[in-house]
Amino acid sequence: MAGETVKAEAVCLRIVPWSRTSHIVQWLTPTGKVTTVVKGAVRPKSFFLGQYDLNYTCEIVYYARGKGELHALRECTPLVFREGLRGDYRALALAGYFRASVSDHAPQGPEAADWRRLLETSLDALARRGAAEDATAFFVGELLEFERNVLKLAGLLPEIELGGGTATLRGERTIPIPAAVARCLENPRGEKKTEILLDAARVFGVFYAFHLDSAVDARRSVLKVIS
Repeated sequence: MAGETVKAEAVCLRIVPWSRTSHIVQWLTPTGKVTTVVKGAVRPKSFFLGQYDLNYTCEIVYYARGKGELHALRECTPLVFREGLRGDYRALALAGYFRASVSDHAPQGPEAADWRRLLETSLDALARRGAAEDATAFFVGELLEFERNVLKLAGLLPEIELGGGTATLRGERTIPIPAAVARCLENPRGEKKTEILLDAARVFGVFYAFHLDSAVDARRSVLKVIS
């Protein structure tokens, strides 16, 4: 792959300054994470001005260097802007948590395509939120839906007994949960009661701490912001 020019559709995960005029940008492509350097990104006449931002899906063309090196971004065309995220700080906070989680856990290789689809679907849902929807219930529901799918892709989705009100952790350790919370964990978007969604979020917090090497403090902080 080194020495080739590669074209891919990618979601912008992270942007960090590299120099006074350049950026380092991390993308999620259908084959995994790619990190590019964008030279002269913020110069007044740069071709890249306005062509990428956090949460955008773009078509990128980059020159691939060796494994672990920064690749050189040659072209970038925005495909999906998700403008609905810009005016809502809670949506932006949750979108940032989604991107960070995918960046931490998405594998390299063909399986990354499922993670990219999950991220795009989750960001699209945040961008489309209707003004009439209860904000707290919506955002906590989207958090749970995303985390449920992360656990599923990672092969760690807990076994939940709806009738008995229990959930089984890896290693057959069980924790008791109310039946209403168990049903919510099976279908987070179908639950409209905020208190049940928040109880379900606490249960999934246990699973994340038990199974995944995740930033627990970051999750706690974003849950506080959206609720």
